[in-house]
Amino acid sequence: MKLLSLSWTHRDRVCAARETLAGVPVERVLADLKGRGYAEAVAVSTCNRFELYVAAQANQTLAAAPILAALEELAGAALASQADVREDDAAVDHLFCVAAGLDSLVVGETEILGQVKAGYETAKAAGMTGKRLNVLFQRALFVGKKVRTETALASGSLSVPSVAVQLAETIFGRLEGKSALILGAGAMAELAAKHLAAKGVSKLVVANRTWDRAYQLAARYQGEAVKWETFPAELERADVVISSTGAPTAVLTHEIVKAAVRRRGGRSLFMIDIAMPRDIEESVHAIDGVYLYRLEDLEAIVAKNMASRAEAVAAARRIVDAKAAEFVAWARSLSTGRELSLKHSEYQA
Repeated sequence: MKLLSLSWTHRDRVCAARETLAGVPVERVLADLKGRGYAEAVAVSTCNRFELYVAAQANQTLAAAPILAALEELAGAALASQADVREDDAAVDHLFCVAAGLDSLVVGETEILGQVKAGYETAKAAGMTGKRLNVLFQRALFVGKKVRTETALASGSLSVPSVAVQLAETIFGRLEGKSALILGAGAMAELAAKHLAAKGVSKLVVANRTWDRAYQLAARYQGEAVKWETFPAELERADVVISSTGAPTAVLTHEIVKAAVRRRGGRSLFMIDIAMPRDIEESVHAIDGVYLYRLEDLEAIVAKNMASRAEAVAAARRIVDAKAAEFVAWARSLSTGRELSLKHSEYQA
């Protein structure tokens, strides 16, 4: 075996391991593996997945157990029982599906391709990619672009934030005249702001630990930025809260939300947590008048979107199958002394 992938994704009904891994910096994982003698590894960490790809050198074999043990030591938690382990051809196929958006919670989402690229570039900068993983990830990026260019997979609601806004619209019927609070100012928060603004919310408030980022995001969508320490007061006025910070622990506790609800005069509060690790304590759902939705609650909307994309999914799957077979043939040729050719223009990142 020369290639191994370990995955924790939104498909897991139990997300404890994924939530734990979301709090472990990718750079730390790579440094730890390098210290243990692994020369090639790429980690991809998003709100919906944590994936690790490890390639063996010519005189090295790979086994999942010691890598899982290393991750458990880093995370300080049990992870192995929730891991999806794939080897060689299956690992290649999986990565290409991920890059194509076929394995996402929202099938066809556009963000995952950039996240795969970011994971690859981080590993490359850390000196953790060699020929095998360089070609693998360059091909994966090519496949992702090809699927989005040649199929209709990238149509409709294409991101977790867009589905979150769909959910809010379903709850209220329409969002015109409603007030929204966004916690966080990263890529997911920006997408949420974009979709909320497009739906005509009357007031958009952004809070982030870094004031400048909150201000810049709010300004792009005619919203209002508030200091992070003042966001609990905004809970008194908001109709919907979408939280997507990178905090290691919950930023919306039961106590904070309960205090805000007492001052809302009986108005319901809808909260959507699209962060990983989670931003909102699960016990908040038990507070009268509070309705909490999490990543796994978006699946019903995703399933509805999928019904109209069967043809596009099949077309994307054909591309993935063909390109995965090409890569596998090339990888096998490395051990024969007669390396097959892969066109440079096709896998250039």
